[in-house]
Amino acid sequence: MKYLGVLILILLLAIASLFVGLQMGKGQLNQAEESQSNQLSKTPTSEGVTSLPSELAIESSHLVSELKQEVLQLKQQLAEKNSLIDAMNSSMGLLEQQVELAYSEIDQVTEQTHDSPFHPEPDSISTDQANQWVPENFANAIASQQGDMVALFKRHHQADINQEWATEREQALKDSFALSEYADMVNITSVNCKTTTCEVRGEELEPNGWMLVSQRLQETSLSKNASTWTYLIGNEEGETLIHMLSEVDDSTVENQ
Repeated sequence: MKYLGVLILILLLAIASLFVGLQMGKGQLNQAEESQSNQLSKTPTSEGVTSLPSELAIESSHLVSELKQEVLQLKQQLAEKNSLIDAMNSSMGLLEQQVELAYSEIDQVTEQTHDSPFHPEPDSISTDQANQWVPENFANAIASQQGDMVALFKRHHQADINQEWATEREQALKDSFALSEYADMVNITSVNCKTTTCEVRGEELEPNGWMLVSQRLQETSLSKNASTWTYLIGNEEGETLIHMLSEVDDSTVENQ
């Protein structure tokens, strides 16, 4: 009986130990399941893994669209520039044609002028001819000239005299020279007027003297409606001679 009680006690202890062991094993199993569940929850899902490539695809699509747009804009700009270049080339071609035509017309006119028996030669004069009217030192200088100045020189000395106009004009010129603040820089030796023309001769006493005197003359009414030719003549003696020719419009003389 005593042994039976001990045996029952041992059996109860064994059952209790088994129960406790089962409970502990169940707890460890639950902890393992929870740990696995947590790990699974932390592991990225297939949706999370595929979301990144999708975003990259969208960005790539936007970038491709922008690049295509830029390429289209560049093509449009290139087409506009090509059109402008074509227009400029066309204009240059037209301009070259006009220049060639102008040169051709000039050549034709030049040939016609040279071939024409009525082509006037530039006016000229010999020293002996000029010396009939002016001293030799002036005649030498005039003979070296051609064109309008020589024509005016001849016209002046061959013209009749309008005594009233000539006298009044000569005195006005003399007064202008004498009253100039630069009068002592020149020596006017001759003032001669005819009908519409005048001739002034003299000598420059100081450098730039005649330039200053003639500038003052240009500021007066004597230069109104008048054409003037002036030049300075240097001689072997180191003198600077002054020669001026002027011509007034006919209507101005008639109205006086």
